[in-house]
Amino acid sequence: MGSHDDYGKLVMRRAAGPFFTDWGAPVEVDYGAGRPARIDGTVAGRIAVEIESRTSKQVRGAVLDLLFHRYTKKLLGLIPVHMSDCDVCARQCATALGRYVEPDDFRVVVLRGTGDAPDLEADAQRMREALLALGFDATAQQGLAPDAGA
Repeated sequence: MGSHDDYGKLVMRRAAGPFFTDWGAPVEVDYGAGRPARIDGTVAGRIAVEIESRTSKQVRGAVLDLLFHRYTKKLLGLIPVHMSDCDVCARQCATALGRYVEPDDFRVVVLRGTGDAPDLEADAQRMREALLALGFDATAQQGLAPDAGA
């Protein structure tokens, strides 16, 4: 596979199906100056998603994008590639999110696979569990339009 970004989006598509969006206005983050920043995706028009594989410092920057995104629910997935200690990075990000977001409104998930060594089914299940904790159940959405809940 190779690309960690592609792997993260594949995991989200497997976890949320057509309710995962990775383009357009839903992924834009308005910082009030210049062009908008973009997050990796959204789920069902109510959960902002970032999937990161970079250094801990860069991952913490992605947390800022999540915090500025207009959706109240936040999901951060970490792909263990460039972080010196992914579990410590996850705790740091959870602490940062917890200062500004209610505990029931965010999740930080450490994935096991990478773009080079995928563990797609297990990682998709981890993300489905996080989505469920955030109030989204893909199986309960059967028959609804992908933008339901937007």
